[in-house]
Amino acid sequence: MTGAGDMDQPIVIERQYAASDGAGGQKVWWDKAYDVWARVQARVAREGQAEGRVNATLMADFTIYTIGDLTEKDRIVWNGETWNIRGILRSGNPLTVMVQAERGVAS
Repeated sequence: MTGAGDMDQPIVIERQYAASDGAGGQKVWWDKAYDVWARVQARVAREGQAEGRVNATLMADFTIYTIGDLTEKDRIVWNGETWNIRGILRSGNPLTVMVQAERGVAS
């Protein structure tokens, strides 16, 4: 079980926004939605090769207090690195969720 003392890593939840650019297209950007504290546990590292380059990815579990409108479309910034949310596990303690995220790949 995760206690409040375990959530010792500051993270930012970012959300993608879009608006008309006035020329028939859209301007898309990411902006801060929430500043939260998390418990972070690295899970799996993978390496693969694409287009002649070695690409490394890392998975991590971020345990945070529940945010009702959090979705897989959001992303996490932790220690200056961007993590794409791959899954949100809402079982167990109703006060917290585990967010599975991946670093090193495009969303």
